[in-house]
Amino acid sequence: MKQRERGLHELYREDPLAADWLAFGRRSDPVTRRGFLGGAGRMAALLGAEVAFAPLMPAGLIPAALADSDSDFAIPGKVPGLRILNDRPLNAETPAHLLDDPVTPASHMFVRNNGLPPPSVDAAGWRLVIDGEAVPRPLAFTLAELKARFRAHRYRL
Repeated sequence: MKQRERGLHELYREDPLAADWLAFGRRSDPVTRRGFLGGAGRMAALLGAEVAFAPLMPAGLIPAALADSDSDFAIPGKVPGLRILNDRPLNAETPAHLLDDPVTPASHMFVRNNGLPPPSVDAAGWRLVIDGEAVPRPLAFTLAELKARFRAHRYRL
Protein backbone atom coordinates (compact mmCIF):
# COMPACT_ATOMS: atom_id res chain seq x y z
CA MET A 1 0.00 0.00 0.00
CA LYS A 2 1.46 3.34 -1.08
CA GLN A 3 1.46 6.05 1.57
CA ARG A 4 1.01 9.71 0.74
CA GLU A 5 1.64 12.85 2.72
CA ARG A 6 -1.38 14.85 3.79
CA GLY A 7 -1.64 18.21 5.49
CA LEU A 8 -3.17 18.77 8.91
CA HIS A 9 -6.25 20.49 7.47
CA GLU A 10 -6.91 17.60 5.06
CA LEU A 11 -6.60 15.07 7.88
CA TYR A 12 -9.05 16.98 10.09
CA ARG A 13 -11.48 17.50 7.19
CA GLU A 14 -11.61 13.75 6.43
CA ASP A 15 -11.83 12.42 10.01
CA PRO A 16 -11.20 14.77 12.96
CA LEU A 17 -11.04 12.01 15.58
CA ALA A 18 -8.57 9.90 13.59
CA ALA A 19 -6.53 13.05 12.87
CA ASP A 20 -6.31 13.72 16.61
CA TRP A 21 -4.87 10.27 17.14
CA LEU A 22 -2.44 10.44 14.20
CA ALA A 23 -1.17 13.96 14.87
CA PHE A 24 -1.28 14.27 18.64
CA GLY A 25 -1.96 10.83 20.11
CA ARG A 26 -5.21 11.96 21.72
CA ARG A 27 -8.43 9.97 21.69
CA SER A 28 -11.97 11.13 22.29
CA ASP A 29 -15.38 9.63 22.76
CA PRO A 30 -17.18 10.08 19.41
CA VAL A 31 -20.54 10.01 21.18
CA THR A 32 -19.89 12.96 23.51
CA ARG A 33 -16.91 14.59 21.75
CA ARG A 34 -15.53 15.32 25.19
CA GLY A 35 -12.28 13.44 24.76
CA PHE A 36 -9.15 15.13 26.01
CA LEU A 37 -5.51 15.22 25.06
CA GLY A 38 -3.70 12.09 26.20
CA GLY A 39 -0.39 12.28 24.35
CA ALA A 40 0.92 15.74 25.23
CA GLY A 41 4.43 14.57 24.30
CA ARG A 42 3.56 14.46 20.59
CA MET A 43 1.95 17.88 20.78
CA ALA A 44 5.02 19.32 22.55
CA ALA A 45 7.33 17.78 19.94
CA LEU A 46 5.23 19.19 17.10
CA LEU A 47 5.07 22.70 18.55
CA GLY A 48 8.61 22.65 19.95
CA ALA A 49 7.39 23.58 23.43
CA GLU A 50 5.28 22.19 26.24
CA VAL A 51 1.57 22.86 25.94
CA ALA A 52 0.50 24.19 29.34
CA PHE A 53 -3.22 23.42 29.08
CA ALA A 54 -2.97 20.28 26.94
CA PRO A 55 -5.33 18.22 29.15
CA LEU A 56 -8.07 20.82 28.63
CA MET A 57 -7.94 20.90 24.82
CA PRO A 58 -11.02 19.40 23.14
CA ALA A 59 -10.48 16.64 20.62
CA GLY A 60 -11.38 17.00 16.95
CA LEU A 61 -10.19 20.61 16.71
CA ILE A 62 -6.95 21.91 15.20
CA PRO A 63 -4.89 23.88 17.74
CA ALA A 64 -4.93 27.61 16.87
CA ALA A 65 -1.14 27.72 16.56
CA LEU A 66 -1.34 25.18 13.72
CA ALA A 67 -4.55 26.38 12.07
CA ASP A 68 -3.02 29.37 10.25
CA SER A 69 -3.13 28.99 6.49
CA ASP A 70 -1.91 31.00 3.49
CA SER A 71 -5.06 30.33 1.47
CA ASP A 72 -8.32 32.23 1.93
CA PHE A 73 -11.03 30.33 3.76
CA ALA A 74 -14.24 30.07 1.73
CA ILE A 75 -17.70 29.00 2.88
CA PRO A 76 -19.77 27.53 0.02
CA GLY A 77 -22.80 29.71 -0.74
CA LYS A 78 -21.49 32.68 1.28
CA VAL A 79 -19.95 35.98 0.18
CA PRO A 80 -16.19 36.32 0.70
CA GLY A 81 -16.53 39.28 3.11
CA LEU A 82 -17.78 37.33 6.13
CA ARG A 83 -15.53 37.53 9.20
CA ILE A 84 -14.48 33.96 10.01
CA LEU A 85 -14.37 33.40 13.77
CA ASN A 86 -13.28 29.77 13.56
CA ASP A 87 -13.54 26.86 11.14
CA ARG A 88 -13.95 23.89 13.51
CA PRO A 89 -16.79 24.35 14.40
CA LEU A 90 -17.59 26.78 11.62
CA ASN A 91 -18.68 30.24 12.82
CA ALA A 92 -18.69 33.52 10.90
CA GLU A 93 -20.10 37.03 11.39
CA THR A 94 -21.46 39.42 8.80
CA PRO A 95 -19.75 42.84 8.87
CA ALA A 96 -22.14 45.83 9.03
CA HIS A 97 -21.30 47.01 5.49
CA LEU A 98 -22.77 43.76 4.07
CA LEU A 99 -26.12 44.34 5.82
CA ASP A 100 -27.40 47.23 3.66
CA ASP A 101 -30.10 45.27 1.78
CA PRO A 102 -33.77 45.67 2.84
CA VAL A 103 -33.80 41.88 3.32
CA THR A 104 -30.54 40.14 4.15
CA PRO A 105 -29.74 37.56 1.43
CA ALA A 106 -28.89 34.03 2.59
CA SER A 107 -25.38 34.45 1.18
CA HIS A 108 -24.81 37.30 3.66
CA MET A 109 -26.28 35.64 6.78
CA PHE A 110 -24.07 34.76 9.74
CA VAL A 111 -22.97 31.14 10.26
CA ARG A 112 -23.22 29.35 13.63
CA ASN A 113 -22.37 25.70 14.24
CA ASN A 114 -22.00 23.96 17.58
CA GLY A 115 -20.34 20.90 16.07
CA LEU A 116 -18.53 19.98 12.91
CA PRO A 117 -20.30 20.85 9.65
CA PRO A 118 -21.99 17.89 7.99
CA PRO A 119 -20.21 16.36 5.02
CA SER A 120 -21.32 17.43 1.55
CA VAL A 121 -24.56 15.79 0.48
CA ASP A 122 -25.25 14.48 -3.03
CA ALA A 123 -28.35 16.46 -4.08
CA ALA A 124 -29.36 13.79 -6.62
CA GLY A 125 -29.51 11.12 -3.91
CA TRP A 126 -31.14 13.28 -1.21
CA ARG A 127 -34.71 12.39 -0.18
CA LEU A 128 -37.34 13.92 2.10
CA VAL A 129 -39.25 11.16 3.91
CA ILE A 130 -42.51 11.92 5.70
CA ASP A 131 -43.50 9.01 7.89
CA GLY A 132 -44.20 8.05 11.46
CA GLU A 133 -46.89 6.92 13.81
CA ALA A 134 -49.28 9.80 12.99
CA VAL A 135 -48.77 9.65 9.20
CA PRO A 136 -51.50 7.55 7.55
CA ARG A 137 -49.74 7.43 4.16
CA PRO A 138 -45.93 7.78 4.24
CA LEU A 139 -44.38 9.82 1.42
CA ALA A 140 -40.89 10.21 0.00
CA PHE A 141 -39.66 12.90 -2.39
CA THR A 142 -36.38 13.49 -4.19
CA LEU A 143 -35.12 17.06 -4.44
CA ALA A 144 -35.99 17.09 -8.16
CA GLU A 145 -39.57 15.98 -7.38
CA LEU A 146 -39.99 18.71 -4.76
CA LYS A 147 -38.80 21.36 -7.22
CA ALA A 148 -41.08 20.04 -10.00
CA ARG A 149 -44.25 19.48 -7.94
CA PHE A 150 -44.27 22.47 -5.60
CA ARG A 151 -43.90 26.21 -6.14
CA ALA A 152 -41.27 28.07 -4.15
CA HIS A 153 -42.56 30.81 -1.84
CA ARG A 154 -40.59 33.61 -0.17
CA TYR A 155 -41.79 35.48 2.88
CA ARG A 156 -40.25 38.28 4.90
CA LEU A 157 -40.25 37.41 8.55
